[in-house]
Amino acid sequence: MSRTILGWSCATFAAIMLVLAWGEAFSPLVHTTFGIASGLLEPDSSGKNAVVARVVPHSPAAAARLRAGDVIDLEALSLSERYRLVTGYSPVGTTITLDVRRGSTTRIVSLRAASRARNPASAFALLTNATVTLVIVALLVLLRPSLATVALVFYGAGAITTFPVIAEFSWIPDPYFGAVAVFINVAFAGLPMFALFPFLTRFPHPPKTRAAQARMHVADGLFILAAIGFTFWLTYEPLPFQTWEALALWSQVVALVIVLGFAVAAYREAGGEERRRIGWVIAGFVISAVAYAGVNVVMALIALTSSPTSALLALLRALQIGQCALPIALAYAILRHRVLDIGFAVNRTVLYATMTTLVVGVVSLLDWAVSRTVAEQRWALAIEGFVTVGFGFTLNWLHGRTERLIDRVVFRKRHIAERRIEYRIEALGFASSAEAVDNALAVDAAEILELRSAAVFGRAGPDGDFTRSASTAWSNNDATSLSSDALLVRTLRALERPIFLDDVAVHYATFPEGDARPVLAIPIVAQHELIGFTLYGNRADGASPDPEEVALLARLAAAAGNAYGAVEARQWRARATQLNALPLPS
Repeated sequence: MSRTILGWSCATFAAIMLVLAWGEAFSPLVHTTFGIASGLLEPDSSGKNAVVARVVPHSPAAAARLRAGDVIDLEALSLSERYRLVTGYSPVGTTITLDVRRGSTTRIVSLRAASRARNPASAFALLTNATVTLVIVALLVLLRPSLATVALVFYGAGAITTFPVIAEFSWIPDPYFGAVAVFINVAFAGLPMFALFPFLTRFPHPPKTRAAQARMHVADGLFILAAIGFTFWLTYEPLPFQTWEALALWSQVVALVIVLGFAVAAYREAGGEERRRIGWVIAGFVISAVAYAGVNVVMALIALTSSPTSALLALLRALQIGQCALPIALAYAILRHRVLDIGFAVNRTVLYATMTTLVVGVVSLLDWAVSRTVAEQRWALAIEGFVTVGFGFTLNWLHGRTERLIDRVVFRKRHIAERRIEYRIEALGFASSAEAVDNALAVDAAEILELRSAAVFGRAGPDGDFTRSASTAWSNNDATSLSSDALLVRTLRALERPIFLDDVAVHYATFPEGDARPVLAIPIVAQHELIGFTLYGNRADGASPDPEEVALLARLAAAAGNAYGAVEARQWRARATQLNALPLPS
Protein backbone atom coordinates (compact mmCIF):
# COMPACT_ATOMS: atom_id res chain seq x y z
CA MET A 1 0.00 0.00 0.00
CA SER A 2 2.83 2.40 0.89
CA ARG A 3 4.52 1.74 -2.48
CA THR A 4 1.26 2.53 -4.25
CA ILE A 5 0.94 5.81 -2.35
CA LEU A 6 4.58 6.61 -3.18
CA GLY A 7 3.96 5.93 -6.89
CA TRP A 8 0.83 8.06 -7.08
CA SER A 9 2.45 10.87 -5.06
CA CYS A 10 5.48 11.05 -7.34
CA ALA A 11 3.34 10.78 -10.48
CA THR A 12 1.22 13.68 -9.19
CA PHE A 13 4.41 15.65 -8.53
CA ALA A 14 5.53 15.03 -12.12
CA ALA A 15 2.11 16.16 -13.39
CA ILE A 16 2.42 19.39 -11.39
CA MET A 17 5.87 19.97 -12.84
CA LEU A 18 4.42 19.51 -16.33
CA VAL A 19 1.73 22.10 -15.62
CA LEU A 20 4.42 24.51 -14.42
CA ALA A 21 6.47 23.84 -17.56
CA TRP A 22 3.53 24.83 -19.76
CA GLY A 23 2.97 27.81 -17.48
CA GLU A 24 6.44 29.04 -18.48
CA ALA A 25 5.01 29.80 -21.93
CA PHE A 26 1.45 30.81 -21.12
CA SER A 27 1.21 32.06 -17.51
CA PRO A 28 0.67 35.86 -17.35
CA LEU A 29 3.09 36.08 -14.40
CA VAL A 30 5.98 35.01 -16.66
CA HIS A 31 5.31 37.93 -19.02
CA THR A 32 6.16 40.79 -16.67
CA THR A 33 9.32 42.84 -16.25
CA PHE A 34 11.03 45.61 -14.32
CA GLY A 35 13.26 46.37 -17.32
CA ILE A 36 16.43 44.94 -15.79
CA ALA A 37 16.99 41.31 -14.83
CA SER A 38 19.46 38.45 -15.09
CA GLY A 39 21.57 39.10 -18.19
CA LEU A 40 21.14 42.86 -17.84
CA LEU A 41 22.84 42.91 -14.44
CA GLU A 42 26.47 42.07 -13.68
CA PRO A 43 28.23 41.61 -10.32
CA ASP A 44 30.70 44.34 -9.46
CA SER A 45 34.29 43.70 -8.39
CA SER A 46 33.28 43.24 -4.73
CA GLY A 47 30.59 40.73 -5.64
CA LYS A 48 28.14 42.48 -3.28
CA ASN A 49 26.50 44.84 -5.75
CA ALA A 50 24.99 44.65 -9.21
CA VAL A 51 25.99 46.83 -12.15
CA VAL A 52 23.31 47.62 -14.73
CA ALA A 53 24.59 46.42 -18.12
CA ARG A 54 21.58 47.50 -20.15
CA VAL A 55 18.06 48.85 -19.66
CA VAL A 56 15.14 47.63 -21.75
CA PRO A 57 13.66 50.58 -23.68
CA HIS A 58 10.17 51.74 -22.67
CA SER A 59 10.33 49.67 -19.49
CA PRO A 60 9.81 50.69 -15.83
CA ALA A 61 13.60 50.88 -15.43
CA ALA A 62 13.88 53.22 -18.41
CA ALA A 63 11.05 55.35 -17.00
CA ALA A 64 12.96 55.58 -13.69
CA ARG A 65 15.98 56.88 -15.69
CA LEU A 66 18.24 53.96 -14.88
CA ARG A 67 21.07 53.49 -17.35
CA ALA A 68 24.07 51.28 -18.00
CA GLY A 69 26.77 51.65 -15.35
CA ASP A 70 24.43 52.34 -12.43
CA VAL A 71 25.29 50.29 -9.32
CA ILE A 72 22.51 48.65 -7.26
CA ASP A 73 23.19 47.89 -3.60
CA LEU A 74 22.12 44.25 -3.23
CA GLU A 75 22.88 44.13 0.50
CA ALA A 76 20.05 46.61 1.07
CA LEU A 77 17.56 44.15 -0.44
CA SER A 78 15.88 41.24 1.31
CA LEU A 79 16.13 37.71 -0.11
CA SER A 80 12.69 38.06 -1.72
CA GLU A 81 13.52 41.45 -3.24
CA ARG A 82 16.78 40.14 -4.67
CA TYR A 83 14.97 37.31 -6.40
CA ARG A 84 12.29 39.65 -7.74
CA LEU A 85 15.00 41.90 -9.15
CA VAL A 86 17.20 39.13 -10.58
CA THR A 87 14.38 37.12 -12.16
CA GLY A 88 12.57 40.25 -13.32
CA TYR A 89 9.15 38.67 -12.69
CA SER A 90 6.43 39.83 -10.33
CA PRO A 91 2.71 40.52 -10.63
CA VAL A 92 1.94 43.72 -12.52
CA GLY A 93 2.07 46.63 -10.09
CA THR A 94 4.55 45.03 -7.68
CA THR A 95 7.06 47.63 -6.48
CA ILE A 96 10.66 47.16 -5.38
CA THR A 97 12.81 49.95 -3.96
CA LEU A 98 16.49 50.12 -4.92
CA ASP A 99 19.49 52.05 -3.64
CA VAL A 100 21.20 53.15 -6.87
CA ARG A 101 24.66 54.74 -7.04
CA ARG A 102 25.84 56.68 -10.07
CA GLY A 103 29.33 58.01 -9.57
CA SER A 104 29.34 59.63 -6.13
CA THR A 105 25.57 60.17 -6.05
CA THR A 106 23.17 57.71 -4.42
CA ARG A 107 19.42 57.84 -4.92
CA ILE A 108 16.39 55.71 -4.16
CA VAL A 109 14.52 54.32 -7.17
CA SER A 110 11.16 52.57 -7.14
CA LEU A 111 10.40 50.14 -9.98
CA ARG A 112 6.87 48.91 -10.66
CA ALA A 113 6.47 45.64 -12.61
CA ALA A 114 4.74 45.96 -15.99
CA SER A 115 3.53 43.42 -18.54
CA ARG A 116 5.59 42.57 -21.61
CA ALA A 117 4.94 40.88 -24.95
CA ARG A 118 4.56 37.10 -25.10
CA ASN A 119 6.38 34.74 -27.43
CA PRO A 120 5.15 31.18 -26.67
CA ALA A 121 6.78 29.83 -29.84
CA SER A 122 10.23 30.28 -28.29
CA ALA A 123 9.32 27.67 -25.66
CA PHE A 124 8.80 24.83 -28.17
CA ALA A 125 12.02 22.99 -27.27
CA LEU A 126 11.39 23.41 -23.55
CA LEU A 127 7.81 22.13 -23.78
CA THR A 128 8.83 19.18 -25.97
CA ASN A 129 11.50 18.09 -23.51
CA ALA A 130 9.35 18.66 -20.42
CA THR A 131 6.30 16.88 -21.82
CA VAL A 132 8.15 13.80 -23.07
CA THR A 133 10.37 13.53 -19.99
CA LEU A 134 7.75 14.09 -17.30
CA VAL A 135 5.09 11.86 -18.89
CA ILE A 136 7.54 8.95 -19.16
CA VAL A 137 9.00 9.27 -15.65
CA ALA A 138 5.48 9.66 -14.19
CA LEU A 139 4.42 6.37 -15.81
CA LEU A 140 7.57 4.61 -14.60
CA VAL A 141 7.21 5.67 -10.98
CA LEU A 142 3.49 4.91 -11.06
CA LEU A 143 4.04 1.38 -12.36
CA ARG A 144 7.15 0.60 -10.34
CA PRO A 145 7.57 2.89 -7.32
CA SER A 146 11.04 2.65 -5.80
CA LEU A 147 13.90 4.92 -4.72
CA ALA A 148 15.40 4.59 -8.19
CA THR A 149 12.28 5.74 -10.03
CA VAL A 150 11.65 8.49 -7.46
CA ALA A 151 15.16 9.77 -8.21
CA LEU A 152 14.34 9.59 -11.92
CA VAL A 153 11.25 11.76 -11.37
CA PHE A 154 13.44 14.25 -9.54
CA TYR A 155 15.80 14.28 -12.49
CA GLY A 156 12.84 14.81 -14.83
CA ALA A 157 11.80 17.87 -12.85
CA GLY A 158 14.99 19.49 -14.13
CA ALA A 159 13.24 19.84 -17.51
CA ILE A 160 11.66 23.08 -16.27
CA THR A 161 13.45 26.44 -16.30
CA THR A 162 13.68 27.77 -12.77
CA PHE A 163 13.39 31.55 -13.23
CA PRO A 164 10.10 31.40 -15.17
CA VAL A 165 8.76 28.83 -12.68
CA ILE A 166 9.76 31.17 -9.86
CA ALA A 167 7.67 33.80 -11.67
CA GLU A 168 4.62 31.55 -11.41
CA PHE A 169 4.97 31.77 -7.61
CA SER A 170 5.78 35.48 -7.49
CA TRP A 171 2.28 36.18 -6.13
CA ILE A 172 3.46 34.76 -2.77
CA PRO A 173 4.04 37.67 -0.36
CA ASP A 174 7.43 38.52 1.08
CA PRO A 175 9.39 37.16 2.90
CA TYR A 176 8.01 33.71 1.98
CA PHE A 177 8.61 34.27 -1.71
CA GLY A 178 12.37 34.25 -1.17
CA ALA A 179 12.31 30.84 0.50
CA VAL A 180 10.17 29.43 -2.33
CA ALA A 181 12.55 30.88 -4.93
CA VAL A 182 15.56 29.27 -3.21
CA PHE A 183 13.77 25.91 -3.02
CA ILE A 184 12.88 25.99 -6.73
CA ASN A 185 16.43 26.87 -7.74
CA VAL A 186 17.93 24.18 -5.50
CA ALA A 187 15.48 21.44 -6.42
CA PHE A 188 15.10 22.04 -10.15
CA ALA A 189 18.35 23.70 -11.23
CA GLY A 190 21.09 22.39 -8.96
CA LEU A 191 20.00 18.91 -7.89
CA PRO A 192 18.45 17.12 -10.91
CA MET A 193 21.85 16.12 -12.29
CA PHE A 194 22.79 14.80 -8.84
CA ALA A 195 19.51 12.83 -8.74
CA LEU A 196 21.08 10.53 -11.32
CA PHE A 197 23.50 9.36 -8.59
CA PRO A 198 20.94 7.31 -6.58
CA PHE A 199 19.23 6.23 -9.80
CA LEU A 200 22.30 4.86 -11.58
CA THR A 201 23.53 3.02 -8.49
CA ARG A 202 20.17 1.22 -8.25
CA PHE A 203 19.66 0.53 -11.97
CA PRO A 204 18.41 -1.87 -13.22
CA HIS A 205 17.98 -3.54 -9.80
CA PRO A 206 19.15 -2.86 -6.21
CA PRO A 207 22.88 -3.52 -5.76
CA LYS A 208 23.90 -6.97 -4.59
CA THR A 209 27.71 -6.91 -4.42
CA ARG A 210 29.65 -5.06 -1.75
CA ALA A 211 31.27 -2.77 -4.30
CA ALA A 212 27.89 -1.80 -5.77
CA GLN A 213 26.40 -1.21 -2.33
CA ALA A 214 29.38 0.98 -1.42
CA ARG A 215 28.82 3.04 -4.59
CA MET A 216 25.16 3.38 -3.67
CA HIS A 217 25.99 4.76 -0.21
CA VAL A 218 28.55 7.15 -1.70
CA ALA A 219 26.00 8.33 -4.26
CA ASP A 220 23.36 8.93 -1.57
CA GLY A 221 25.88 10.87 0.53
CA LEU A 222 26.93 13.04 -2.40
CA PHE A 223 23.30 13.83 -3.17
CA ILE A 224 22.64 14.93 0.43
CA LEU A 225 25.82 17.06 0.49
CA ALA A 226 24.80 18.66 -2.81
CA ALA A 227 21.35 19.52 -1.41
CA ILE A 228 22.91 21.22 1.61
CA GLY A 229 25.53 23.03 -0.49
CA PHE A 230 23.08 24.33 -3.08
CA THR A 231 20.72 25.59 -0.36
CA PHE A 232 23.53 27.61 1.26
CA TRP A 233 24.82 28.80 -2.09
CA LEU A 234 21.52 30.01 -3.55
CA THR A 235 20.49 31.69 -0.31
CA TYR A 236 23.59 33.84 0.02
CA GLU A 237 24.76 34.40 -3.55
CA PRO A 238 23.96 38.07 -4.36
CA LEU A 239 23.17 37.43 -8.04
CA PRO A 240 22.09 33.77 -8.37
CA PHE A 241 24.16 31.84 -10.92
CA GLN A 242 26.19 34.99 -11.74
CA THR A 243 28.21 36.20 -8.76
CA TRP A 244 29.69 32.74 -8.29
CA GLU A 245 29.28 31.66 -11.92
CA ALA A 246 32.51 29.63 -11.86
CA LEU A 247 31.08 27.53 -9.02
CA ALA A 248 27.86 26.99 -11.00
CA LEU A 249 29.74 25.79 -14.08
CA TRP A 250 32.17 23.55 -12.21
CA SER A 251 29.44 21.95 -10.10
CA GLN A 252 27.72 20.73 -13.26
CA VAL A 253 31.00 19.54 -14.80
CA VAL A 254 31.90 17.60 -11.65
CA ALA A 255 28.39 16.11 -11.48
CA LEU A 256 28.67 15.08 -15.14
CA VAL A 257 32.01 13.34 -14.55
CA ILE A 258 30.60 11.46 -11.52
CA VAL A 259 27.47 10.44 -13.47
CA LEU A 260 29.65 9.07 -16.26
CA GLY A 261 31.71 7.19 -13.68
CA PHE A 262 28.63 5.59 -12.13
CA ALA A 263 27.30 4.73 -15.60
CA VAL A 264 30.56 3.02 -16.60
CA ALA A 265 30.64 1.12 -13.29
CA ALA A 266 27.06 -0.09 -13.78
CA TYR A 267 27.87 -1.22 -17.32
CA ARG A 268 31.05 -3.05 -16.32
CA GLU A 269 29.39 -4.81 -13.41
CA ALA A 270 26.55 -6.09 -15.62
CA GLY A 271 27.38 -9.23 -17.49
CA GLY A 272 26.28 -11.26 -20.45
CA GLU A 273 22.78 -10.58 -21.73
CA GLU A 274 22.12 -7.89 -19.12
CA ARG A 275 25.10 -5.88 -20.35
CA ARG A 276 23.80 -6.03 -23.92
CA ARG A 277 20.34 -5.00 -22.77
CA ILE A 278 21.39 -1.96 -20.74
CA GLY A 279 24.42 -0.88 -22.75
CA TRP A 280 22.60 1.44 -25.13
CA VAL A 281 20.40 2.65 -22.24
CA ILE A 282 23.59 3.81 -20.53
CA ALA A 283 24.31 5.71 -23.75
CA GLY A 284 20.95 7.43 -23.27
CA PHE A 285 22.04 8.39 -19.74
CA VAL A 286 25.23 9.87 -21.11
CA ILE A 287 23.45 11.92 -23.79
CA SER A 288 20.92 13.26 -21.29
CA ALA A 289 23.57 14.05 -18.70
CA VAL A 290 25.73 15.90 -21.21
CA ALA A 291 22.67 17.77 -22.49
CA TYR A 292 21.56 18.70 -18.97
CA ALA A 293 25.00 19.99 -18.01
CA GLY A 294 25.19 21.79 -21.36
CA VAL A 295 21.86 23.53 -20.74
CA ASN A 296 23.09 24.88 -17.41
CA VAL A 297 26.40 26.01 -18.91
CA VAL A 298 24.74 27.73 -21.88
CA MET A 299 22.17 29.43 -19.63
CA ALA A 300 25.01 30.69 -17.46
CA LEU A 301 26.72 32.08 -20.56
CA ILE A 302 23.45 33.71 -21.67
CA ALA A 303 23.10 35.28 -18.23
CA LEU A 304 26.56 36.82 -18.66
CA THR A 305 25.73 38.12 -22.15
CA SER A 306 23.57 41.18 -22.60
CA SER A 307 22.61 40.11 -26.13
CA PRO A 308 22.97 36.34 -26.72
CA THR A 309 23.62 35.26 -30.29
CA SER A 310 21.13 33.22 -32.31
CA ALA A 311 23.65 30.37 -32.44
CA LEU A 312 23.81 30.28 -28.63
CA LEU A 313 20.01 30.21 -28.39
CA ALA A 314 19.79 27.46 -31.02
CA LEU A 315 22.34 25.41 -29.07
CA LEU A 316 20.25 25.86 -25.92
CA ARG A 317 17.10 24.56 -27.65
CA ALA A 318 18.97 21.57 -29.11
CA LEU A 319 20.38 20.68 -25.68
CA GLN A 320 16.93 21.02 -24.09
CA ILE A 321 15.51 18.48 -26.53
CA GLY A 322 18.58 16.28 -26.00
CA GLN A 323 17.61 15.87 -22.35
CA CYS A 324 14.81 13.55 -23.53
CA ALA A 325 17.36 10.85 -24.40
CA LEU A 326 17.34 9.24 -20.94
CA PRO A 327 13.57 8.77 -20.47
CA ILE A 328 13.06 7.77 -24.12
CA ALA A 329 15.89 5.22 -23.98
CA LEU A 330 14.62 3.80 -20.70
CA ALA A 331 11.00 3.60 -21.87
CA TYR A 332 12.04 1.84 -25.07
CA ALA A 333 14.21 -0.60 -23.11
CA ILE A 334 11.31 -1.46 -20.82
CA LEU A 335 8.82 -1.90 -23.65
CA ARG A 336 11.13 -3.95 -25.85
CA HIS A 337 13.59 -5.67 -23.51
CA ARG A 338 11.98 -5.39 -20.04
CA VAL A 339 15.13 -3.90 -18.52
CA LEU A 340 12.90 -3.12 -15.54
CA ASP A 341 10.17 -5.61 -14.69
CA ILE A 342 7.13 -3.45 -15.27
CA GLY A 343 3.76 -4.79 -16.32
CA PHE A 344 2.08 -2.19 -18.51
CA ALA A 345 -1.70 -2.46 -18.13
CA VAL A 346 -2.32 -1.06 -21.59
CA ASN A 347 -4.37 -2.67 -24.33
CA ARG A 348 -4.56 -1.98 -28.03
CA THR A 349 -7.96 -0.29 -27.90
CA VAL A 350 -6.84 2.26 -25.31
CA LEU A 351 -3.58 2.96 -27.09
CA TYR A 352 -5.20 3.30 -30.52
CA ALA A 353 -7.75 5.69 -29.03
CA THR A 354 -4.92 7.69 -27.50
CA MET A 355 -3.04 7.86 -30.80
CA THR A 356 -6.18 8.98 -32.64
CA THR A 357 -6.78 11.63 -30.00
CA LEU A 358 -3.22 12.87 -30.44
CA VAL A 359 -3.68 13.13 -34.21
CA VAL A 360 -6.91 15.08 -33.77
CA GLY A 361 -5.15 17.24 -31.20
CA VAL A 362 -2.37 18.04 -33.68
CA VAL A 363 -4.95 19.10 -36.26
CA SER A 364 -6.72 21.25 -33.67
CA LEU A 365 -3.42 22.83 -32.66
CA LEU A 366 -2.64 23.57 -36.30
CA ASP A 367 -6.07 25.15 -36.68
CA TRP A 368 -5.39 27.34 -33.65
CA ALA A 369 -1.94 28.29 -34.96
CA VAL A 370 -3.35 29.20 -38.39
CA SER A 371 -6.06 31.41 -36.86
CA ARG A 372 -3.40 33.13 -34.77
CA THR A 373 -0.75 33.64 -37.39
CA VAL A 374 -2.73 34.22 -40.59
CA ALA A 375 -4.38 37.59 -40.44
CA GLU A 376 -6.25 37.31 -43.74
CA GLN A 377 -9.47 35.40 -43.06
CA ARG A 378 -9.73 33.92 -46.57
CA TRP A 379 -6.22 32.53 -46.40
CA ALA A 380 -6.95 31.06 -42.98
CA LEU A 381 -10.09 29.32 -44.25
CA ALA A 382 -8.24 27.97 -47.28
CA ILE A 383 -5.43 26.52 -45.18
CA GLU A 384 -7.87 25.02 -42.67
CA GLY A 385 -9.86 23.43 -45.51
CA PHE A 386 -6.71 21.96 -47.04
CA VAL A 387 -5.66 20.52 -43.69
CA THR A 388 -9.12 19.03 -43.06
CA VAL A 389 -9.31 17.37 -46.49
CA GLY A 390 -5.76 16.07 -46.18
CA PHE A 391 -6.51 14.71 -42.74
CA GLY A 392 -9.57 12.87 -44.07
CA PHE A 393 -7.58 11.22 -46.86
CA THR A 394 -4.69 10.19 -44.64
CA LEU A 395 -6.57 9.04 -41.52
CA ASN A 396 -6.92 5.40 -42.66
CA TRP A 397 -3.32 5.38 -43.86
CA LEU A 398 -2.15 6.69 -40.48
CA HIS A 399 -4.36 4.22 -38.60
CA GLY A 400 -2.99 1.19 -40.42
CA ARG A 401 0.63 2.17 -39.99
CA THR A 402 0.10 3.30 -36.41
CA GLU A 403 -1.43 -0.09 -35.63
CA ARG A 404 1.57 -1.93 -37.07
CA LEU A 405 3.99 0.38 -35.28
CA ILE A 406 2.25 -0.13 -31.94
CA ASP A 407 2.13 -3.90 -32.42
CA ARG A 408 5.82 -4.11 -33.25
CA VAL A 409 7.16 -1.67 -30.66
CA VAL A 410 4.79 -1.19 -27.73
CA PHE A 411 3.28 -4.68 -27.94
CA ARG A 412 6.39 -6.31 -29.36
CA LYS A 413 6.43 -9.07 -26.76
CA ARG A 414 2.78 -9.92 -27.47
CA HIS A 415 3.48 -9.78 -31.20
CA ILE A 416 6.33 -12.30 -30.81
CA ALA A 417 4.19 -14.59 -28.61
CA GLU A 418 1.37 -14.60 -31.16
CA ARG A 419 3.79 -15.45 -33.95
CA ARG A 420 5.29 -18.31 -31.93
CA ILE A 421 1.85 -19.73 -31.16
CA GLU A 422 1.06 -19.50 -34.89
CA TYR A 423 4.18 -21.56 -35.59
CA ARG A 424 3.05 -24.18 -33.05
CA ILE A 425 -0.40 -24.35 -34.70
CA GLU A 426 1.17 -24.94 -38.12
CA ALA A 427 3.59 -27.52 -36.73
CA LEU A 428 0.81 -29.54 -35.09
CA GLY A 429 -0.30 -30.70 -38.52
CA PHE A 430 2.94 -32.72 -38.75
CA ALA A 431 2.89 -34.22 -35.24
CA SER A 432 3.56 -37.97 -35.32
CA SER A 433 2.66 -38.69 -31.69
CA ALA A 434 0.11 -37.59 -29.11
CA GLU A 435 3.01 -36.70 -26.79
CA ALA A 436 4.16 -33.96 -29.18
CA VAL A 437 0.65 -32.49 -29.20
CA ASP A 438 0.46 -32.68 -25.38
CA ASN A 439 3.76 -30.78 -25.05
CA ALA A 440 2.60 -28.05 -27.42
CA LEU A 441 -0.48 -27.49 -25.24
CA ALA A 442 0.95 -27.87 -21.75
CA VAL A 443 4.60 -26.86 -22.09
CA ASP A 444 5.15 -24.64 -25.12
CA ALA A 445 2.00 -22.53 -24.68
CA ALA A 446 2.70 -21.92 -20.98
CA GLU A 447 6.29 -20.90 -21.70
CA ILE A 448 5.47 -18.61 -24.64
CA LEU A 449 2.61 -16.78 -22.91
CA GLU A 450 4.34 -16.88 -19.49
CA LEU A 451 1.52 -18.72 -17.75
CA ARG A 452 2.11 -19.99 -14.24
CA SER A 453 0.65 -23.45 -14.86
CA ALA A 454 -0.85 -25.67 -17.56
CA ALA A 455 -2.20 -29.19 -17.85
CA VAL A 456 -3.75 -31.24 -20.65
CA PHE A 457 -6.26 -34.03 -20.00
CA GLY A 458 -7.14 -36.58 -22.67
CA ARG A 459 -9.95 -39.12 -22.84
CA ALA A 460 -8.75 -42.60 -21.92
CA GLY A 461 -11.38 -44.41 -24.02
CA PRO A 462 -14.70 -43.91 -25.79
CA ASP A 463 -16.55 -43.66 -22.47
CA GLY A 464 -13.59 -43.42 -20.12
CA ASP A 465 -12.31 -40.77 -17.72
CA PHE A 466 -9.98 -37.93 -18.70
CA THR A 467 -6.36 -38.51 -17.71
CA ARG A 468 -3.61 -35.91 -17.29
CA SER A 469 -1.01 -36.58 -19.97
CA ALA A 470 1.25 -33.49 -19.67
CA SER A 471 1.55 -30.48 -17.37
CA THR A 472 3.59 -27.50 -16.21
CA ALA A 473 3.81 -26.64 -12.47
CA TRP A 474 1.46 -29.53 -11.50
CA SER A 475 2.88 -32.01 -8.96
CA ASN A 476 2.35 -35.75 -8.70
CA ASN A 477 -0.05 -35.12 -5.81
CA ASP A 478 -2.36 -33.03 -7.97
CA ALA A 479 -5.25 -34.47 -9.97
CA THR A 480 -4.16 -37.10 -12.48
CA SER A 481 -7.64 -37.82 -13.83
CA LEU A 482 -11.15 -36.42 -13.90
CA SER A 483 -14.37 -38.38 -14.26
CA SER A 484 -16.31 -38.07 -17.50
CA ASP A 485 -19.31 -37.18 -15.32
CA ALA A 486 -17.51 -34.29 -13.58
CA LEU A 487 -19.20 -30.87 -13.73
CA LEU A 488 -16.25 -29.35 -15.62
CA VAL A 489 -16.36 -32.07 -18.29
CA ARG A 490 -20.12 -31.75 -18.72
CA THR A 491 -19.89 -27.96 -18.92
CA LEU A 492 -17.20 -28.10 -21.59
CA ARG A 493 -19.26 -30.61 -23.57
CA ALA A 494 -22.28 -28.34 -23.40
CA LEU A 495 -20.55 -25.03 -24.25
CA GLU A 496 -17.66 -26.16 -26.48
CA ARG A 497 -15.80 -22.92 -25.79
CA PRO A 498 -13.21 -21.62 -23.28
CA ILE A 499 -14.51 -20.89 -19.79
CA PHE A 500 -13.03 -19.26 -16.69
CA LEU A 501 -13.49 -21.66 -13.78
CA ASP A 502 -14.65 -18.94 -11.39
CA ASP A 503 -17.38 -17.89 -13.83
CA VAL A 504 -19.00 -21.34 -13.66
CA ALA A 505 -18.05 -21.95 -10.00
CA VAL A 506 -15.98 -25.04 -10.81
CA HIS A 507 -13.11 -26.01 -8.56
CA TYR A 508 -11.71 -29.28 -7.25
CA ALA A 509 -9.68 -29.91 -4.12
CA THR A 510 -7.26 -32.02 -6.14
CA PHE A 511 -6.33 -29.07 -8.38
CA PRO A 512 -3.18 -27.08 -7.51
CA GLU A 513 -3.49 -24.06 -5.19
CA GLY A 514 -1.52 -20.83 -5.00
CA ASP A 515 0.35 -19.59 -8.05
CA ALA A 516 -0.33 -22.77 -10.02
CA ARG A 517 -4.12 -22.67 -9.49
CA PRO A 518 -5.90 -23.17 -12.85
CA VAL A 519 -8.25 -20.38 -13.90
CA LEU A 520 -9.05 -21.16 -17.54
CA ALA A 521 -10.36 -24.34 -19.21
CA ILE A 522 -10.33 -24.85 -22.98
CA PRO A 523 -12.06 -27.81 -24.62
CA ILE A 524 -10.39 -29.97 -27.26
CA VAL A 525 -13.18 -31.00 -29.62
CA ALA A 526 -13.31 -33.23 -32.71
CA GLN A 527 -16.59 -33.51 -34.64
CA HIS A 528 -18.44 -31.94 -31.64
CA GLU A 529 -17.02 -34.67 -29.41
CA LEU A 530 -14.97 -33.70 -26.35
CA ILE A 531 -11.70 -35.65 -26.63
CA GLY A 532 -9.79 -33.62 -24.04
CA PHE A 533 -9.30 -30.23 -22.41
CA THR A 534 -6.53 -27.97 -21.14
CA LEU A 535 -6.29 -26.00 -17.91
CA TYR A 536 -4.19 -22.82 -17.64
CA GLY A 537 -3.17 -20.63 -14.71
CA ASN A 538 -2.70 -16.89 -14.47
CA ARG A 539 0.11 -15.01 -16.19
CA ALA A 540 3.44 -14.54 -14.46
CA ASP A 541 2.39 -11.03 -13.34
CA GLY A 542 -0.70 -12.47 -11.60
CA ALA A 543 -3.25 -11.26 -14.16
CA SER A 544 -5.71 -13.58 -15.83
CA PRO A 545 -5.19 -14.37 -19.53
CA ASP A 546 -6.73 -11.58 -21.57
CA PRO A 547 -9.24 -12.17 -24.42
CA GLU A 548 -6.54 -12.19 -27.10
CA GLU A 549 -4.53 -14.81 -25.21
CA VAL A 550 -7.67 -16.90 -24.67
CA ALA A 551 -8.40 -16.74 -28.40
CA LEU A 552 -4.84 -17.85 -29.21
CA LEU A 553 -5.09 -20.79 -26.80
CA ALA A 554 -8.48 -21.74 -28.25
CA ARG A 555 -7.00 -21.82 -31.75
CA LEU A 556 -4.12 -23.95 -30.49
CA ALA A 557 -6.59 -26.34 -28.84
CA ALA A 558 -8.62 -26.57 -32.07
CA ALA A 559 -5.46 -27.40 -34.02
CA ALA A 560 -4.58 -29.97 -31.34
CA GLY A 561 -7.98 -31.65 -31.83
CA ASN A 562 -7.21 -32.09 -35.53
CA ALA A 563 -3.67 -33.25 -34.72
CA TYR A 564 -4.91 -35.90 -32.29
CA GLY A 565 -7.25 -37.21 -35.00
CA ALA A 566 -4.43 -37.26 -37.56
CA VAL A 567 -2.09 -39.08 -35.15
CA GLU A 568 -4.79 -41.66 -34.37
CA ALA A 569 -5.52 -42.14 -38.08
CA ARG A 570 -1.81 -42.69 -38.83
CA GLN A 571 -1.59 -45.21 -35.99
CA TRP A 572 -4.61 -47.13 -37.34
CA ARG A 573 -3.11 -47.11 -40.83
CA ALA A 574 0.17 -48.45 -39.45
CA ARG A 575 -1.71 -51.13 -37.56
CA ALA A 576 -3.67 -52.06 -40.67
CA THR A 577 -0.45 -52.29 -42.66
CA GLN A 578 1.05 -54.59 -40.06
CA LEU A 579 -2.03 -56.81 -40.12
CA ASN A 580 -2.01 -56.95 -43.91
CA ALA A 581 1.64 -58.03 -43.84
CA LEU A 582 0.86 -61.08 -41.69
CA PRO A 583 0.67 -64.43 -43.59
CA LEU A 584 -2.79 -65.77 -44.17
CA PRO A 585 -3.69 -68.98 -42.26
CA SER A 586 -3.39 -72.13 -44.37
